[in-house]
Amino acid sequence: MPASEFSLIEQCFVSKARYQHKHTMITNGDDASVHNLPSNHELVVSTDTAVQGVHWPHDFPLEKAADRAVCAALSDLAAMGAEACWAWVSVVAESTEALQSMGQGVTDALNRYEVELSGGDTVHAPLNSLNITVAGILEKGTAMQRNKANIGDKVWFLGQAGLSALGLQQWLNGQKGGEFISHFSDVIPKIQQGRALRVLGVRCCIDVSDGIFQDANHIGKDSNILMELDVEKFPNWQSLSQELGAKKAMQVMLSGGEDYGLLFTAPAHTKGLNELATWVGVCLQGSGVKAQYKGEDVQLVKSGYDHFAV
Repeated sequence: MPASEFSLIEQCFVSKARYQHKHTMITNGDDASVHNLPSNHELVVSTDTAVQGVHWPHDFPLEKAADRAVCAALSDLAAMGAEACWAWVSVVAESTEALQSMGQGVTDALNRYEVELSGGDTVHAPLNSLNITVAGILEKGTAMQRNKANIGDKVWFLGQAGLSALGLQQWLNGQKGGEFISHFSDVIPKIQQGRALRVLGVRCCIDVSDGIFQDANHIGKDSNILMELDVEKFPNWQSLSQELGAKKAMQVMLSGGEDYGLLFTAPAHTKGLNELATWVGVCLQGSGVKAQYKGEDVQLVKSGYDHFAV
């Protein structure tokens, strides 16, 4: 007799999720979870969806796909400077085996970052996918936002640019052992670094998921500044340009997507940032973003990922 939905949930998720947050009052297993907040703190919530064939290739291991989907969701909390606390995960699986694989990936990621699995749902359907809602906490009034950049701020980048896109391309080309594969398969949310930036006084930040150029444009428009980036200042520019040539390196770095680094701005006098990130530009009068290479504006074939672009 096949296992029931509820026994599969217990087997694949509940029994493997090891962490329970101290501010949880009623946890996974009831109709809803209940959580309290410490004094002078706010709740930070984000949700994300990952679909087979869109967010990962059809032949990519489901365990890895689920792991990276959770980590990608947690990266949004990192961009706000929040402590990651809870996750609610709904999984659509085409088979029991697929559910088991995705359950392993989900719980591996949550256990690794000490995030509680607070609830979710499972559905049997022809296409594998996950919807992940994550929540965290931070001190009131300190969240890093996209609309807090000011003229004269420096622009900083924490992470590496373009390597995930190259890893995905290698996978699609059949180079399963390619040098960049791990940058696509292993998403590392910058949770601790995000909290450190917030403590240092950073108030403007974005998670780079759709490409540096496109995500920088969100800050530029929301903050009503022009973000000017110098591609030669990015931390992995030298090695990437030597390997790919300047033109291809610029394209993949600025528009590749799924870097899950943090792009942020801060007043020029802010101390301690050099130990965490790399200075890559400046905020000027205007709106939007432009990138420069050797003093000339960079023209991109594609500015970033858009799910509904034709």
